[in-house]
Amino acid sequence: MNLKKFLLPAMTLCGLQCYADALNYDFESSADDWAGRGDATVELSTEQHHSGDQSLFVSNRAESWHGALVSNASIEAGKTYIISAWVFVYSNGNMDLSLQYSADGAVAYPRVASKEAYAYSWTELKGEIVIPEEVEDITPYIQCTNSATLEYFIDDVTIEEKVEELVDFSKQLPLKDLYRDYFKIGTAATASEITPKNAKNMILHHFNSLTPGNELKPDALLNQEASQSDGDNVNPQVRLSPNTKAVLKFCENNNIPMRGHVFVWHSQTPDWFFNEGFESDGATVSKEIMSQRMENYIKNVIELVTTSYPKLNIYAWDIVNEVFTDGGQMRTPGSNYQREGQSRWVEVYGDDSFIEEAFVYAKKYLPTNIKTYYNDYNEYIGSKTDAIYNLVKKLYDKGLCDGVGMQSHLSTLFPTAQQYEVALAKFATIGCDIQVTELDITVEDGYTFNDQTKLYGELFQLYKKYKDNISLVALWGTNDEISWRAKGKPLIFTNYQPKGAYDKIIEGMEMPTNAENIADNGIIVIPTLTDGDATIYCDGSFTYRLSSIVGKVVMEGKGNDNLNVKLNIPNGIYMMEIASETGAKNIVKIIKR
Repeated sequence: MNLKKFLLPAMTLCGLQCYADALNYDFESSADDWAGRGDATVELSTEQHHSGDQSLFVSNRAESWHGALVSNASIEAGKTYIISAWVFVYSNGNMDLSLQYSADGAVAYPRVASKEAYAYSWTELKGEIVIPEEVEDITPYIQCTNSATLEYFIDDVTIEEKVEELVDFSKQLPLKDLYRDYFKIGTAATASEITPKNAKNMILHHFNSLTPGNELKPDALLNQEASQSDGDNVNPQVRLSPNTKAVLKFCENNNIPMRGHVFVWHSQTPDWFFNEGFESDGATVSKEIMSQRMENYIKNVIELVTTSYPKLNIYAWDIVNEVFTDGGQMRTPGSNYQREGQSRWVEVYGDDSFIEEAFVYAKKYLPTNIKTYYNDYNEYIGSKTDAIYNLVKKLYDKGLCDGVGMQSHLSTLFPTAQQYEVALAKFATIGCDIQVTELDITVEDGYTFNDQTKLYGELFQLYKKYKDNISLVALWGTNDEISWRAKGKPLIFTNYQPKGAYDKIIEGMEMPTNAENIADNGIIVIPTLTDGDATIYCDGSFTYRLSSIVGKVVMEGKGNDNLNVKLNIPNGIYMMEIASETGAKNIVKIIKR
């Protein structure tokens, strides 16, 4: 049979994953779910085949994105897939295996795998992809990115779902509760990183702040086509991609405080944003035009996010990011896409005046409860420390900047905790808030995890020492395996399990026995860590629903003002959702011991 759907052994584990249902296309009898993308034609062929007697031939392409796509209802949102396809070409070509999906009209095209295919040979395209929840029209496709006309053959396509083995996080002391009296404990995650249930449960268990990894950066929000048609050369248009929506909705639904990241940055900001007519090859605009664009961009993003997610608890936003070199100088003018580290902002303005402008616009349009930050890395290198200090102090004294973000991408090689404290102490003298925004520590050659553990421990001792100045310590990612610095194993968890660094930073910390979970709307549950009952406090009538970590409702009921709930349930982690008659809502994690 051409299309095969088969069940792989449920206990064939790969880390914390096992394979489930899979689709297999061998094209031995028909093209089934496959069709042409764009003007391309697809048809069965016996001319080439990877296995069996036939393959799928793709021809009549007129654009690089033209190719072959597959539509099958078995491919579902909110799941992880391993996709493999074999391609054959008669001349070399850069072959690309990607997905297309949409959410509320916004379309995303995440890549699964890309590889150069060599003439007269079969090449496998294989990769793993996590599909965000609540997206639609999920369509894998294959294209040739460096040729509009190259013909190719496709064979032996497999689409395999990976199913998680759920982790019991109740055995891990929650970091956010341990550090409740010191500062928030945060993390960063992209849409794909929060889709797995283990990731959601981990974030809800350990963290009370989340920074979108990429979803609020300019290249994720700016829409070139709409800017050209509706932007009047000064009003860049923005939209929320399916990935951005997934992260924002996760934070809103679970009442997780969120940091916005970032408005003004030399990186991940498309060059067309700085060009006349928003054209890819247009001339660079004047600083007068760019100032209008900057103001409108900041205003449009804030309005779009806050109106689309009115209950989203945004408490901080990085306004400007990484304007200094390690020597403490402004970046050189030019495109970061042409030479890494150059800045189109400096190219347009010729000086640093765009920085203060950005903070002026942010203060103008952000709700007053959202604090503004300047964020940078290598902040502990002396000359850069001084540059950051001078900038932030100037902006803070003018009431424009509320704090400094110390990214803290460190290594076991450099810096030492003592060197790091020099910068921390200097920033503390400004009087502004300090947030550790992107903490990770790579293990360098010649060093061990013991060295990493030691440095993490020393840093957290510093953070506790400066707790009156620090409101957040955030790790940049959840697990070593999906870190942007994965090679150096930089985080305190691996495969959702604690490392020595986790044990070190909780050493000597006491878990509150009567931990409170208090929302801004006044709904309280006490205690959230219990071996018996819990009490819900809410002004007026309310309903509650208690669910297991896999979403099964185990208890539900109603109350008025306060209610003692007897938790006659097995030990484990649960989520309690309380909704008042006024529409207020709080979602609380309950740990039954």
